[in-house]
Amino acid sequence: MRGIRLDHAMRNFFCRGPLRFARLPIAALIASMLHACAPGYDQQSAEPSAAYEPAESPSVYLSPAGFKADLITPAGIHVKTNGQYKTDAQKESAANAIDRYWNEVRKCALTVVPPGDTIFSKQIIPQFPKHLSIEIADNWQVVEGPKTHRKMQAFPSLAHPGSWSTARREEEALFVTVVPELVGLGPQMAGELNVWLSGSTSNAPLDLSNTCSTVACVKFDYPNAPSQAWSDCED
Repeated sequence: MRGIRLDHAMRNFFCRGPLRFARLPIAALIASMLHACAPGYDQQSAEPSAAYEPAESPSVYLSPAGFKADLITPAGIHVKTNGQYKTDAQKESAANAIDRYWNEVRKCALTVVPPGDTIFSKQIIPQFPKHLSIEIADNWQVVEGPKTHRKMQAFPSLAHPGSWSTARREEEALFVTVVPELVGLGPQMAGELNVWLSGSTSNAPLDLSNTCSTVACVKFDYPNAPSQAWSDCED
């Protein structure tokens, strides 16, 4: 009797065995297909801190309300020219002059920032021009300076009604308005950089508005007859 049962069990095993073993590759195939359809693991997205470099990341430019730039300098400064520069060559010349102002302000700022502070020198300061907006005023006139008595381009002052300015700035939007000759751009740009640094870190007791206010004005290929104030500018 035991022999009969054993023989029956062995037959069942060998009859079902091939089916069992045949099912294994199918199960593995199904598992493989399900794995392929499952959401993938993106290492770059899951571990951004390992690949993120603030100094190399693109900056988000936030323009002032109603500001439409028609010129971007090689350094990344956005400029609204208001048609003050008539040709592409004149626009290029003005863009290069604006970047020359920035280079002078940057060099001055690096003399104030602690030498070992690479956060400022390698990351925060290089990002500044990509956030700066400059508008070339179209409501300027040639007026006489109250101190120098020289003829200069200037526009009505908003802070002091009845007086005139060659450049002014707004801190909220990192926005500078300047005459077409760009006279006065350096100190205003330094002031905006001071705002940028102070807003980027709590360890920046700087006063670039005064320290870098002596940045000289720059002559460039501006087609209109220059004012007398331009004689003090550098070639």
